Amino acid sequence: MLAVSSVGQLYGQTIDSLYRIVSLQQHDTTELNALLNLSNEFLRKDLEKAKVYAHQAVTLAKSVKKDNRLANAYGYLVALSQNAGQPDSALYYLGLMESLARSNPSISRIKISYNQAAGLFYKNQGEYTKALPFMLDNLNLLPHENENRAGHLLNLGNTYNSMGDFKNAMTYHLQSLTLFEKLNSKRGQSFCLQSLGNDFFELEQYAAATRYLLQSEKLKTELGDKRGELTSWMTLGSVYQQTNNYELALRYFNKALVRARELKLVTEEAGVLFNLGSLLKTTQKTEEAGKMFSEALLLARQLGDSSFVSRIKTYIVSMQNEIQQEKEAEQTLLDNIAISLEKGALTNTAEGHFELAKWYESRKQFEKAYDNLKKGQQLNDSLIGNDVVLQIKNLEEAYQNDKKEKEIALLKKEQELQSLELQKQQANSTLIVIALISVVVIAFLLINRYRVMNRLKRQAELEGMRQNIARDLHDDIGSALSSINIMSQLAIQQSDNSSHLQKISSYSSRMMESMSDMVWSINPMNDSVEQMLMKMKEFAAEMLEPKNVQYNFECDGISDLKIDVEKRKNLFLIFKEAINNIAKYSEASQAGVRLSQANNILSLLVKDNGKGFDTSLATRGNGLKNMAARAHAMHGNCNQASEPGKGTVIEVNVPLT
Repeated sequence: MLAVSSVGQLYGQTIDSLYRIVSLQQHDTTELNALLNLSNEFLRKDLEKAKVYAHQAVTLAKSVKKDNRLANAYGYLVALSQNAGQPDSALYYLGLMESLARSNPSISRIKISYNQAAGLFYKNQGEYTKALPFMLDNLNLLPHENENRAGHLLNLGNTYNSMGDFKNAMTYHLQSLTLFEKLNSKRGQSFCLQSLGNDFFELEQYAAATRYLLQSEKLKTELGDKRGELTSWMTLGSVYQQTNNYELALRYFNKALVRARELKLVTEEAGVLFNLGSLLKTTQKTEEAGKMFSEALLLARQLGDSSFVSRIKTYIVSMQNEIQQEKEAEQTLLDNIAISLEKGALTNTAEGHFELAKWYESRKQFEKAYDNLKKGQQLNDSLIGNDVVLQIKNLEEAYQNDKKEKEIALLKKEQELQSLELQKQQANSTLIVIALISVVVIAFLLINRYRVMNRLKRQAELEGMRQNIARDLHDDIGSALSSINIMSQLAIQQSDNSSHLQKISSYSSRMMESMSDMVWSINPMNDSVEQMLMKMKEFAAEMLEPKNVQYNFECDGISDLKIDVEKRKNLFLIFKEAINNIAKYSEASQAGVRLSQANNILSLLVKDNGKGFDTSLATRGNGLKNMAARAHAMHGNCNQASEPGKGTVIEVNVPLT
């Protein structure tokens, strides 16, 4: 992937405005920058147009003697030539960039452009160990906060991904994404999301990979990035192949192939053909797979990517079973391992060992098969962990069984050695059982930890949402109601006919009170019973003290108790209704409140020594009905007891689970 150019960060014009600048034919630096920006824009959409504008930029840069812009133009031509399957042309332009950098040692931008182009060229050729020094050198030359540095971090992460160093890959990808987000570059973010999806794919975290890839595809579609969409489709197809959704994988690969040929992207076309061959091989369509691999091989040779050529040949050999080709096939597989190791492509090296192990296994050469599978596994473990344990055990068992049969054949007359061999077999079986049990236990612990972390994360998100709602209600609606209430009070004082204004004041006051209760009940800071008790005491003081009602609170067994928001809200509203009734109707002189918890039941008791009422004659008002309904909503009950002259008792019992 080409990093965002230094020119691209200077100008943000649309393509139409760039066209207008070029059409003026001023032959100055402004026109030169516009040509470079047009080449950058069409690099993602139309390679032929991109190449035309890059060549025009070369001519104009030479005319106005702007070597730094000339280096930018050569950089585009390096990338365009390589993408079109013309590595010799790419090397030619890269050589011109190197000459510019040497003749202008004081202009760091030229050195940066050369390092960037060289790093990407060697990376795309599969020469990862050659690419790294250029990329690492640029880290010391680039400014700390611009799009060019962000793009360079992205390319560096992609290189480490190709080498199988996923820790470094993800580190640089996340740094790049952070910088692109800070710079508000949607295109850069789409590239980073794609690369993070690739990282997770290589780590076999397919759910996470799919999430990042779909986000990247969406951004690229919004930006009209046709080439970027193609890249997302290729990896999504691979994800669905690995998760056995072959129909969806085939659909994505076919879309990608059409797009690659439409844009004349030889590199991407070769990659898609290889992926299609791998999918068809997996689904036992060997003849069709062979055709795809052959087409991919022709393009890989055209690109000059020796690492990719060797990898494709490995897959082709793995499908051949002719006896007369065994020596040649074996050498091809061994060459792939050597080339991948030399290029620094550790993932491909491990893959080569696995393919060679399968080839030896198919010929019953179990010792060689086991040796190569073990080497591949050791290398793979250092990259992504122990993901082929079962395959190793199967091959190891076949190898051990073959070895034991030979030993038994040679030593069948010696009973003692035969006995020792059986004991060894039993010991191995025990170790396998222990290993399998360990795997199951570890898997269970990991799954359980994942569930716990998800639950905690959802809880934290919910509490954050509740805090936001409470703050918004308090700040926005609460302040508006306060303003209405204050203005209505002023209007009452200044108006003779104030009945409607009085109603506005009354209603707004009532709404402010309800809003205050709502905000309090939503806020997660008030989830403890202790906070609810403080709110109760505050409300009781507001209602009962002006009526000269003496009251007391009792608490029992509620220390550090927490209840969910719905129960807390309903319990407080029942208490509020009960205190309102005491203040308005009871004519009581004393009241008591008791909050207790026993046997996982939370109990609220509110009583007074007021005039009471006859429960058999009294019509149950909305207040008493609401209290009963709220208790029922909490799966609890609300009991009311009263007699004329003997006060009133209200008791609510609510289960805590």
